[in-house]
Amino acid sequence: MPGRLSTRLRTSLAAGLAALLLLGVGAWWLRDHMYDAQLEAAEAEAHAQAREISNGYEHGQQLADHGQLPYLVLNSTGQVVIMGGPLTTQHLAGGPPAVVQQPAPDDWQSVQRITIGPAGPVAANRYSGRTFTAMGSWSPLLWPTSEENGQRVKPAVGPFTVYVLATPFAAEASLRTIDPVLRLGVPLAALLVALTAWTATSRALRPVEAIRAQLAEIGEHRLDRRVPVPRSGDEITRMARTTNATLDRLERSAAQQQRFVADASHELRSPIAALRTNLEVSLAHPERTDWPAATQEALTSVERLQQLTEDLLFLARGSHPATAGRLSSVDLSAVLRELADQCRPALGARVALRVDAPEPVLVHGSRIRLHRLARNLLDNARRHAAAEVVLSARRTGHHCVLEVRDDGPGVPPEDRERIFEPFTRLDEARSRDAGGSGLGLAIAADIATRHGGTLRVAPARSGARFVLELPAG
Repeated sequence: MPGRLSTRLRTSLAAGLAALLLLGVGAWWLRDHMYDAQLEAAEAEAHAQAREISNGYEHGQQLADHGQLPYLVLNSTGQVVIMGGPLTTQHLAGGPPAVVQQPAPDDWQSVQRITIGPAGPVAANRYSGRTFTAMGSWSPLLWPTSEENGQRVKPAVGPFTVYVLATPFAAEASLRTIDPVLRLGVPLAALLVALTAWTATSRALRPVEAIRAQLAEIGEHRLDRRVPVPRSGDEITRMARTTNATLDRLERSAAQQQRFVADASHELRSPIAALRTNLEVSLAHPERTDWPAATQEALTSVERLQQLTEDLLFLARGSHPATAGRLSSVDLSAVLRELADQCRPALGARVALRVDAPEPVLVHGSRIRLHRLARNLLDNARRHAAAEVVLSARRTGHHCVLEVRDDGPGVPPEDRERIFEPFTRLDEARSRDAGGSGLGLAIAADIATRHGGTLRVAPARSGARFVLELPAG
């Protein structure tokens, strides 16, 4: 159909889309995995910094600028008293509270959600309005002591809580680094896969194109040509060998058909020439013509033409299912007995016809064709028999055997295959007056093959012995 995509293009598109899908899923997984890994690292760092800050306050150290991550110190009322790290350290005692949920007293590493509100000094900070994961560290100690008049005084300030914010900035930075690479690399990689598939498919289809070009040049009169067989040993090599084997069969079939047409023309020419000669002589000398004898001779030639035409038509239509008749269970013994009853009057006293088929022998097939097969074998035996023709049928295992024997000169071993070819006559049967058209045995062999059986000439002590083997029905 015009306009359809070629195999090469369809294969390349399929490979490219598959690669794009797989690489896209892989890139998404890699991006997500890197982000999670960076967040886990930030949370671990926040845990460590929270413990360190809490330990510093516990020992009376002021660590307002400690650590690389932002942190908050809340008093017992939840107000931010220290904001340190990159948040720009400020003392916010009494200032606006941050939105913070206090942890339980025994929760050492609770993960809280903390929002840096836009109010107060935090408003100008770049963290304003964002929500972070906070690693909380709670300490029951008081605010670090101070000195007044040389005395260490502990202010009456309740316990405090340290929150270190596990920021996603490192994870976001890694994504900003890898995202451009993935956005550019994934389509380029998919395009590279598609181009590779295009190249590989082009190389794989090159022998196919050579085979196609050679087949396009093979015509009716050039059946001797063959397609090239690649050395790869793959499916294309097997296809090329199968194609050459098919061309061999076509060449043999064409040669056989040409020989068949030539033989048929030759066989038709003889009775037509005899009929024409008889009529021309009779018309040229009507006063000296024995008209009943001339008419009988013409009728004989017409009958021979009719028989030959029917045989040719049978061979031509033999492969059509409609000509086979209804398939059913056929008793070969009954077929032989019926055939013998029909042919005994024509045989007369010269040839004795005996039937050896005491039991039913059932096969599955066309009764019309099997009757034709047996009749052709009987006609052949009748023409060559000296005194007797024997018809027999029996069952042996999973096969049914039909035999036709005569006591004539027999068939030489070198001709036992050739006699089943159309228009084949042995030297002893060259007379067309005594012999047939040379199609009877060819038709019989064709019927046997179409019924899944075989027809052959078996060795015999005297005469000819034709053996038909069919699958038991």
